Amino acid sequence: MLALLGGCNGASQPAVPFSSASDAAGSARQNGAFDAGLYAVAFEEASIFGYKADDRRNRPPRCSIGGVAYVNDIAVDGKGNLIDPDGGSRTIRVFSGPGMCGPEIGSVSDPYGEPSDAASADAATGTIVVSNIFDGSGSGDGSLSLCTLSGGCTINLTNPQMHEVGGVALALNGDCWASVLNTNREARLIYFKGCSGPGRVASGFRNASLGGLDIDDAGNVVAIGLSGGAYVYKGCDPRCTRLGGPFPLSGTVVFGHLNQQSTRLAVGNSGNAGVDVYRYSPTSITYIYSFNNGFSASDDVGGVAYNPRSKE
Repeated sequence: MLALLGGCNGASQPAVPFSSASDAAGSARQNGAFDAGLYAVAFEEASIFGYKADDRRNRPPRCSIGGVAYVNDIAVDGKGNLIDPDGGSRTIRVFSGPGMCGPEIGSVSDPYGEPSDAASADAATGTIVVSNIFDGSGSGDGSLSLCTLSGGCTINLTNPQMHEVGGVALALNGDCWASVLNTNREARLIYFKGCSGPGRVASGFRNASLGGLDIDDAGNVVAIGLSGGAYVYKGCDPRCTRLGGPFPLSGTVVFGHLNQQSTRLAVGNSGNAGVDVYRYSPTSITYIYSFNNGFSASDDVGGVAYNPRSKE
């Protein structure tokens, strides 16, 4: 079962799940390039799979990227590049888009801890905001790192409420959020104006646990919790106004992402070792279908990302 973040501190320790697993060597490969689709990854697997955007027939993946290790979440940037916060190598790897399963553009080491999620408008040339489950600086607490492929990870954002850090979201105006647990295991959403400074705890946040974050095409924050399902909020800068939720999500779900039109929400379901797809609006999230072709029954499927992503 996909474990809640926790268990190990520091960059020198084994990768922290949303599970523990083994990996195998692999290489990036392309099996029939196609322009749009959906990526999915399991923590145990050494490959990120690329599927058609609509896979209700449960067809096999159409392409894959090998050589990854201990991946929790994945993300697609505004240009269609795929971001792999690679927990096993403690690096942030970027693969070329907008086509699926493109070659690796570059990577950067994360000196601040184990990366678990990332967000960027343009990961090839711009800033990548990376969430670290636990900070590797010795404090043991999680953080957000600001990185570029050309300059490395040079800024680390922390807040007293950030003990374990799950998802991260980055708005078009440069603001960012972190979904966290504090030392009392209470869920908090931390808002960083301009993705800088000490951050502020968002008021009106109702999620019962940490999890993935995304931003829909109206600028609303979609917050998934390992327990309690999903909520949709307006604002959170730092005051959240609840627009919808809690919306129940079946199985064990931590991360999820929206499609370009913000009409579909795909989530990784560890409990069912596959991907669940929901119809999305800020006031309604309803189940449509699932697929699991390419995964084994014991896989902890966590990260999923549409390409192209939500227009935000």
